[in-house]
Parts: sequence; C-alpha cells; structure tokens
Amino acid sequence: MTVQGQHTSGPTSLTPEGRAAHVWTPGQELAAKLLFGGLGCMIAVVFTHPVDVIKTRLQLQGEAVATAVTTSVVLPSSSTSVLAAAHTLHPTTSSSPTAGGAVMRAAAIPATTVTATHTTQTLRLIPLLRQIIRTEGPRVFVAGLAPAVLRESIYSTIRFGSYDYFKGVYSGMGAAGLRGGEETTTLVKLMSGLTSGMIGSAIANPTDLIKVRLQAFWPSGKPRYASIADACRSIYVEEGIPGLYRGVVPTAARAMVVTASQLASYDTTKHWLLKLRDSQGQARFHEGYLTHFCASTVAGLVCSISTSPIDTVKVRYMNQQFNAQGKGHLYRSAIDCALKTVQREGPLALYKGFLMCWLRLGPHTMLSLMIFEKLRSFVGLNPV
Repeated sequence: MTVQGQHTSGPTSLTPEGRAAHVWTPGQELAAKLLFGGLGCMIAVVFTHPVDVIKTRLQLQGEAVATAVTTSVVLPSSSTSVLAAAHTLHPTTSSSPTAGGAVMRAAAIPATTVTATHTTQTLRLIPLLRQIIRTEGPRVFVAGLAPAVLRESIYSTIRFGSYDYFKGVYSGMGAAGLRGGEETTTLVKLMSGLTSGMIGSAIANPTDLIKVRLQAFWPSGKPRYASIADACRSIYVEEGIPGLYRGVVPTAARAMVVTASQLASYDTTKHWLLKLRDSQGQARFHEGYLTHFCASTVAGLVCSISTSPIDTVKVRYMNQQFNAQGKGHLYRSAIDCALKTVQREGPLALYKGFLMCWLRLGPHTMLSLMIFEKLRSFVGLNPV
C-alpha cells in the first residue's frame, strides 16, 4: 500500500485527504486530464485577459495600414446614347473634337485599389494605456474575453489533457503507460508538447481568430463583431469557411512552440527540483505548491521568449482584412507578414509587446499548471 500523499493511480493508493483513491481506467484518466487541463486554463485566462488585450495592441503598433486609393480610368466611346449615360453617371465626363469634326467623349470611371501605407506611430506602455482608456474606455480590457474562454475550453483541454497520453506513446510505453508519473526524456516531452499543441490549436483556430479581431482597435468605436455568433456569421458571409481558418499555420506553429516549451520546461524543471538534495541527503523540494510555483515560473519565461515572435506574426496576419478571394490586404501569408514586419520595422519588431507577453504567459502558466496539478492531486491522479 502506498503511503498518504503519494499520487499513484491504483486500488490501494490514498489521496492527500486520506480517502481511498478511485481506480482509474485509461479512458477515465484521459477524460479527467482533459477536463482539468481545460478548466485550469479557462480560470487562468479570465485573470490574464486584460494583459492579453494590451499585448495585442502593442504588437499591432507600427504596422502598415491598408489604404484605399481611387484612380480614374478613361474609357472612350463613340455612341451618343452611351455617352449621355456616362455623362450622367460621371460628372467628370469631358468632350473633345476629333479630326473629322465628330465629338469624342471620355468617361472617367473611378477604380479603387488597396495599398499598404506604412505608419510610424508607436506608443510606449503607459501612453498607450492612457490613449486606450481615453478613446475606448475600460470596457476594452474585456474585449474578446468570451472567445478567449471558449478557445481555452477547446485548445488547452486538448493540449494539457493529452500531453501525458502522447508521452506514453512516444516513450514506447503505450497510451496507458504513463500512469505513475514516470520520468521521460526531454525529446519525448518536446514531441508530446508539439503534437498536443498542434491538434488543439488547429481545432480551436476560429475562436482564436475572433479573439484577435475583437482585441484590435475599433476605428468606429464599436467592436468589430457583436458576439461570437455574429463573428462566425460575418466571417462566413464575407470570407467563407476558409475565413474561419485564417492564420491556422502560424497559430499551430505558435501553439506547438508554446506547449512544447511550456509543458516540457515545466516537466523538466519540476523533476530537477525534486531531485535536489541538501548536505544531509534530504530533498530540498517536495511535490506541492512551492515546487509547482517555481517550475511554472521558469516555464512561463521560457515560453514567452520562444513564442513572442510567432505570436506577433499570428496577431498581425489574423487581424488584417481579407477580400472575397481570400487575399489579405497587407500580407499574402504568415511568412510574408514576418518578412515585411522585419523589413519595415526591424528584427526587434517581432518582440513588440514582449513584456506584456511575459506578464500574460507567466501568470497564465502559473495559474493553469498549479490548478491542473491540484485537481489531479485531489482525485488521486499522478502529477505531471
């Protein structure tokens, strides 16, 4: 029989509260981890969302702006009836005599093209906050909260909940192999994070797209969409089904790096701390809040450094306008977005909003992982 406080799954193990642990089947254990992973991240995003809004605004600063330019196309005609109609519709119609004495009218027809005009206006954090509050009010700090929570309920449920599953698969122990908190190699942890993050982000991409667009500046003073349902309807009407998956490549790339760096660094740091011994051979850290806090702090920093450039590209690409053919007004692709950002604003532009990225991902990582670990411990599941 295991002693009280151990987190093993089995018929004779005890929970920290002294109750006999439930005997988990592999399917039940996976379902519980999916539920706890999503719940922890949903709670965390409520507290960190205002910082996410500021981060998004910082990342969009200095970006090129799509500008409509009107040009005139002159079309000659020799038909009197057509000329009359053209003159009525376009007051700029002019007439000129031809060599044969006939009158040739030319209708100037305006044509609109969209070009990218570079803007250099950038504000530091405090001036930006003052401007946001003055022009849009405090309500902007909860912009996109609903799709953000919905996103976590899909994206983080999958990536957190299936992390152990893929660790078992990649380590060769099988889907149900890692049920006792076994240690694995760093490569296995990275591969597990990459896989679970990619799957979760690809499925949740529409919610991420809506979140970004609601967090961006509203020139009209009103949100771009009235609700999640209105956003889905508008995007579908204007851009079709593919419109809901704009930026899925950078989103998946970011999620893969986020999950791999976040969970793998947390996993590695925590097990390293648990192995530390003092001069008497006693463990310096034990499974609990302090260890989880220290490990998640390191994970939040590693995650922020590794994902900030990808996040900036993802936000800019998703936020731009797309025409009926699915072509972006500013960027053709995520790679094009990255190249133009560096060309116009320099390499450090990819790290715009890094401080806010860290201030968001740091607390988010700490809250979500500590809640995730506590919920697992409460029902007798093994820790990460």
